[in-house]
Parts: sequence; structure tokens; C-alpha cells
Amino acid sequence: MNYRKFKKIRKELLKLAKLEAHQAVKLLVAFLHLQVKIRPRLRLIAKILPVLIIIFALTSEAIAYLQPRQAEIKINGQAILVAQKNEEDTRSEPQTIDQSVEAKRSPFDFQKPVENGYVSQGYRSYHPAWDIATGFNSPIKPLGPGVVSFAGRVSDGKGNVVVIDHGDNLKSLYAHMNKIMVGAGDMVNSTTTVGTVGLTGRTTGPHVHLEIYDQDVTINPGSVLPDEPLNAKRLTTNAESDSTNAEFKH
Repeated sequence: MNYRKFKKIRKELLKLAKLEAHQAVKLLVAFLHLQVKIRPRLRLIAKILPVLIIIFALTSEAIAYLQPRQAEIKINGQAILVAQKNEEDTRSEPQTIDQSVEAKRSPFDFQKPVENGYVSQGYRSYHPAWDIATGFNSPIKPLGPGVVSFAGRVSDGKGNVVVIDHGDNLKSLYAHMNKIMVGAGDMVNSTTTVGTVGLTGRTTGPHVHLEIYDQDVTINPGSVLPDEPLNAKRLTTNAESDSTNAEFKH
């Protein structure tokens, strides 16, 4: 029985394969017409689809007609101007803008918080600060006016610390102090002694650990401090040490 059905289907397929192209199209159209006729939804779609095509064509024509006349459209008597891309604008010569650039003045009064100090260690990725070495118990003065936002001891190795808010999102931090002479909320200026140089925290000698914060991010103090000569004693590199030793031997 199954073999007979298979044989019948095979016969029909062979018959269709022998049909010419126009005959196959006729059969397809007849089949689709039958399906539309016996199915209400397809019949409805077949009626609506031509209407949608006509509406789309009319809308495209209307847009093409109104596009060049946009500047003439008026609403309540007011002309509506629509900016259009002008090819001449793209070919116009570049215009130069004259402007004067002035260097921003440093917000700080001077470059170092202690007298007779020198930079024993500069700003590095692993050391985002300046270490300014000087005598033990030397007075520490802020780099500029501001308000003390913190004064006390911390446990991260900096020992006794004073933080001053200078406004404009700038802050300065002074660490390893021996004595703290101000409190949070105090108004200070460059003549105020905020503390003395000490050895608190992790340190190998008396110095001031100076950090500058811009929007709570540490920055190189040299980028914002005044361009004053600083008695900076640079750390001798290995290469310099080797050359010095070689000259000494000779």
C-alpha cells in the first residue's frame, strides 16, 4: 500500500517536472487564488495590500514635492525654516579663530613648605609625592591659604598628617609630622605653622611628605607649584654613582 502511494507521488513529480515554465506559473497562480479564496485572512490581506502600496507611493511623492519648499511652510503666520546641507559650505575655506591663551597662575604662594629643604625623592608612579628633607622639628607652613580638612594620625605609614583644602578642588597633604599645631576647620595661610618636621610613620629620616590632590586624585606637585628655584638635591642615579666612583679612583 505504501509502495503504491510512493509510486503515485513519484509519477506526479515527474509530470510536474515535464511542464513548461508558463504552465508551472499558471498552476502556481491557480493554487494561490484557491488559497486566498478559501482563507478569509489571506483574502483580507490581498485587499489591503494594494491600498497600502498606493498610500506609500503617494507619501513618497508628497515628501519629494515638499522637500524643496520647506522654507515656505508657515504655521500661524510664522515661516518655518529648515536647515539644509549646502554643498558650498563643505567647500568653504577653513576659518582661523584668533584667541589669546594666558598661563594659569599657580594657586600656591611658594614651592616648598619648609625652609632650607631639598627634594630627597621626587614624584613617581609608586611614590605620588615629594619628600622634602630638612632638620628635625623645623616648622611646616602650608603652600597657600585654605582650610584644614584633616589633622591627626593615620595608619597607612604617613604618621601625623595635616590636609588643607585650598578650594577649586585642590588639596595639599603634609605627612610624617612630629607635632600637629592646627585642627580641622582652622583657617590657615602661608605664614601659619601647621606642624613640625618629624619621624612619625614609615620614614628613614626627618622630612615632609608632600602630596597635592586635584579632584581627590594625586598629581605631580611640580605641575601646580610656582616656578621658583627650589634647592632640590636630586637622588644620585646608579649611572652617576658609577661615573663619580670611576673619577674618584682615577
